[in-house]
Amino acid sequence: MRRTFIVVALLTAALVLPAAGTGAAGKAITLRLGDGIAVKKTHILCAVQISHTLVPGQKLIACYFYGPKGPQPKTYAVGLAVNGVAALGRVGTDGKLQVVTTRGGGSAPSAGAKEREGQLHEVGLDTAVLVKGTAITCAVSTQKFGGQPARTVACFKVNPKKKPRANSWGVGITDGGAFIVHFDKHSKGAPVKLVQHGK
Repeated sequence: MRRTFIVVALLTAALVLPAAGTGAAGKAITLRLGDGIAVKKTHILCAVQISHTLVPGQKLIACYFYGPKGPQPKTYAVGLAVNGVAALGRVGTDGKLQVVTTRGGGSAPSAGAKEREGQLHEVGLDTAVLVKGTAITCAVSTQKFGGQPARTVACFKVNPKKKPRANSWGVGITDGGAFIVHFDKHSKGAPVKLVQHGK
């Protein structure tokens, strides 16, 4: 029950998206294929890429708990693909990512775009991250996770009102763990999978 409350609280905070060009608190940046974000004061790194593991062949935004040598062993990664698939993977002791579970999906051809060398943006709280040419939006916020303040990246597909699409899936990650959430027909989120790094 407490886990459900924590994730719903995280999503409530994350869904208050700053509007680009409105003068609202926070800011919005747009990422193209190959671009990424590093969240200040965390180990979280996210990138827009063509997936080889989480959702093979699909364009997605994937987020990892990053250490000095790359994704940290025994931590979790999440990804949200253009076709709506939400994926959760675990980094093994050998540094390889293995899919734990996926949810959702729809009809979308495999991405044909070529990888490009992009830019890495350092972002702070109250930042909205838009994936160019898609409905995927991520929000950087802070909430309590395991009783401690945690900076969180939550990603989901939005409708024209900038709310999560009805009957869609989203993902999130903190320095403490990661989660997959499902949005019902009223765009209300409920967690379906919650994991802690190191376990």
